Amino acid sequence: MSPPKHASDAGDTTGVKGFFHPTSAAVIGASTRPDTVGFAAIQNMLTSGFTGCVYPVNPKAKSILGVRAYRNVREIPDPVDLAIIILPAAAVPPTLDELGEKGTKHAIVISAGFKEVGGEGLERERELKAAAKRHGIRVIGPNCLGMINTDPTVMMNASFARVFPKRGKLAFMSQSGALCTAILEYARVQDIGFSKFISFGNKADVTEIELLAALADDPLTSVILMYLEDLSDGGAFLRLAQQVTRDSKNPKPILAVKTGRSAEGAAAAASHTGSLAGSDEIYDAVLEQGGVLRVETIEELFNYAEAFENQPTPQGRRIGIVTNAGGPGIMATDSAVRAGLTIPRFSDYTLKSLRNQLPPTAALKNPVDVIGDAQHDRYLAALDAVIADENTDMLLVIITPQTMTDLDEIATTIVNVESYSQKPIAVSFVGLPEESRTVQILRERLIPNYPFPEAAVRSLEALARYGEWVRRPKSKVKTFKVARDAAAKVFESERKEGRLNLPELKALEVLTAYGIPIAPYRLATDRKEALAAAKELGYPVVIKIASPDLLHKTDIGGVMLNLKDDKQLAEAVDGMLDRIRSAQPKATIWGVTVQKMIPKGKEVILGATRDPLFGPLLMFGLGGIYTEAFKDVAFRVAPLPEATAMEMMASIRSAKLLQGFRGEAPSDTAAAAECLLRLSQLVTEFPEIRELDVNPLVVYEKGKGALAVDCRIILAKESSHAQ
Repeated sequence: MSPPKHASDAGDTTGVKGFFHPTSAAVIGASTRPDTVGFAAIQNMLTSGFTGCVYPVNPKAKSILGVRAYRNVREIPDPVDLAIIILPAAAVPPTLDELGEKGTKHAIVISAGFKEVGGEGLERERELKAAAKRHGIRVIGPNCLGMINTDPTVMMNASFARVFPKRGKLAFMSQSGALCTAILEYARVQDIGFSKFISFGNKADVTEIELLAALADDPLTSVILMYLEDLSDGGAFLRLAQQVTRDSKNPKPILAVKTGRSAEGAAAAASHTGSLAGSDEIYDAVLEQGGVLRVETIEELFNYAEAFENQPTPQGRRIGIVTNAGGPGIMATDSAVRAGLTIPRFSDYTLKSLRNQLPPTAALKNPVDVIGDAQHDRYLAALDAVIADENTDMLLVIITPQTMTDLDEIATTIVNVESYSQKPIAVSFVGLPEESRTVQILRERLIPNYPFPEAAVRSLEALARYGEWVRRPKSKVKTFKVARDAAAKVFESERKEGRLNLPELKALEVLTAYGIPIAPYRLATDRKEALAAAKELGYPVVIKIASPDLLHKTDIGGVMLNLKDDKQLAEAVDGMLDRIRSAQPKATIWGVTVQKMIPKGKEVILGATRDPLFGPLLMFGLGGIYTEAFKDVAFRVAPLPEATAMEMMASIRSAKLLQGFRGEAPSDTAAAAECLLRLSQLVTEFPEIRELDVNPLVVYEKGKGALAVDCRIILAKESSHAQ
């Protein structure tokens, strides 16, 4: 008979939560030799305090570490909730068959020798997956360190790690097993605790997405840390991350280190958007869109985690600083400004309070310098005043050790202030070792301490960023009434002509079908039609060679600007047609596009590309000739919610140019955002669009709209149905 279903399994359709609380575990491949992984795994299970039954499996041993061993799984007399497998790779699939016969539903395969080695390893992993699927066994791994659960009702070390960490609110999961062992050692030295610690290896079955969903529901986890090399399903990860970090009843921050570059991201691309959408840029965009805070180093990951574990998210970016040394205070101020935090002016009441309680030599403005000989009472006065000030959202406390000060008393004072504060506090006992009693006083209360102020500032900024994400208003994807059939006919006709790179005229037809405003234009086959078009449009005009075979018009002299009258236009049309027909005799020439020379405005680029992992990606940035030069662009995954379009536009470095800079009128960002949303609908409804550029989109003053001037669309080799 199987053990009763755990209460926290309710609603767990994937069965992944069962890994968290087994009542029995078999270590298959347990060894009597101390220098083996099999010995480390059975020793860890027996010494970690596991609250269930442990069954060593070894065909040659009667007992291991004083516990009876079994020759195979079939000999175990009781049900087995969890199997920990340390066997040669070829033996793993038949072992899963044995476990399936016994009714086991969870297995951690520590064994290596699968797809990570290529060749036969790929086939072995396919066999492993097939065996697991036959019996409905969920598998973590293979090629992993294993899993640790510090829940006092479980206390399981199903790994071969040397360290069993202390309890904490952080959950960590990693694709790299070797990194896990190093992190456990680092956590031991830094006195960092975990709720769950999971190495998932090759992801033959259980993915990081399923583990993330399980940790999101784990009541013992408040912060989720991830080390990722790739994602199993980009779209699913994005949707789940948004749910976990903001949209659930109990949102949890996710901090992630993402390494590696995909082969797809390095592939050659034909458009501006395609060439700028490198793997790292895409992951940056997706993690930000999902509310995940990406960090660059393991040290930064745990610096942030310390702040997130027990500190509230601030309501803004205003930081109050209290220090006993001017130099570190100035360094912290500079670091805060660089990080995008604000150094506010204190209220008159706060300044009066500080003046009455601090010595005349103290600096009362932010940062507050309580002077080097400050004891705990002086810190208490300053901390109380600054943290209560209505103009502060967070507090940084800096202490440089002095011979005359009692550091433990100062740490205790900080703990007391933190107990009644609703604002986050970070501390920097500059240069003090982690093992000192002073730092331990803070750690017992889960108040983050950093050896230098700059790390504290960056961690507080991360808290502020997450707070902004949680408070960001949610919005829905807006659907516009468009001429979808007209766009579909363009794509169909171009495919029949054998063209995947659409001529400009055809691309503009598609934009028109989706309601994106275009600078007025007409096709003219000769001088007479061009003059008639100019008369209708009004001078000045632009002419561009119209040909399905000549896509790079500027390179062949196929664009002429600012033609102001009939004479200039007639000469330009005749000269362009004669010159290009002579230079390109095999090219099909439709004539020239006559386009209204529109007034100047702010030039931006809208783009789209299709990523193999995330699907349609939208790009927004500075347009015209500056796109490649400055690469000041932002990416987001389509379809875009309404609020995301505006946020995306505001995220580029040159956003101030659109908001009104040095006396200029603000641009019509609402019109540009609508163009982005319409483009989002277009690429979502037509998966066959591989790359697309609208460059430039000219944005006018607020209320005066925007106009697309040029467009490029590249289709995939095979047509797709709408998603």
